[in-house]
Amino acid sequence: MKLLMLMLTSALLVTTATYNDSLSGSQTAASEAEGLAVNLTATGDLPGMIKLTLVRSDSSVTGGHLTMTVLPPNADASSSERGTLNGSVSSGTITLNGNGTVASASSVQVSIQSGTGEFANVSSGTATVNISANADNASQLSGTLVLNF
Repeated sequence: MKLLMLMLTSALLVTTATYNDSLSGSQTAASEAEGLAVNLTATGDLPGMIKLTLVRSDSSVTGGHLTMTVLPPNADASSSERGTLNGSVSSGTITLNGNGTVASASSVQVSIQSGTGEFANVSSGTATVNISANADNASQLSGTLVLNF
């Protein structure tokens, strides 16, 4: 009985945190097999750089990968990364411009699977990405990232 109570107490102590970031960036060249590749800069709770690949079927996101390199707040060229977060994309909706570039990607769901550095203990979590092209300059993307782990 004591073991059961200890296990229940331990389970209740596990908490998740929510991190909110604003995103900006652009689409980059990628092979068709890799899908659509986007490089983003995150500012907010977890500042850093994101490489997001999206595999699609028509307007549905069907797969892909996210790698986020987390930097210290107010990082400069001499700053060291705090660590990385890695995850796989499972779903979302995508719209392309007439030239085949990303016009928007919404409700892109990511399953966080691993981390390094300060995030080495992260083995599960979720993220949601929403991005859209700038109305005045379609090559520039902006949006939001919400991470829970």
